[in-house]
Amino acid sequence: MNCEICGAFEDNLFKTNVEGAFMNLCKSCSKDGKVIAVSVNTSKPIQKTKENERQLKYNYLDTIKNALHDKALSVDEVANKVKFSTKDMKKILNGEVLPDGNVTAKLERLLNISLYEIDYTSDLSFKKDTNHLSFEDVVDIKRIKK
Repeated sequence: MNCEICGAFEDNLFKTNVEGAFMNLCKSCSKDGKVIAVSVNTSKPIQKTKENERQLKYNYLDTIKNALHDKALSVDEVANKVKFSTKDMKKILNGEVLPDGNVTAKLERLLNISLYEIDYTSDLSFKKDTNHLSFEDVVDIKRIKK
């Protein structure tokens, strides 16, 4: 769980009263208030996996269509070779449906193309929750020495 002031990931956070506000804080930030209890979090951080390392290319449709043209294959032939329905293959080629991992892997092998690119933002072993700002991201905290 992330500290509500500095955003640091900690397994154990301290429920702390800081000037009347109850917050879950890391050990160093909890010194700024009165610790009430230790809050134990059982959730694990997001670890990088192969799914979030690769993402579908922006121009994957053009890549597939160019490969079909170069190899002189029809949509029906490709659908039969990858064991996929022609109707669904046409939806993929029209951009109506995103192909799943199995279909893209089969298309890559059959057409000798690459439909994925590396997602360089997932090189971190642990991701910070970027949807929520921490208190420290918004406010400049001036700590008073006691």
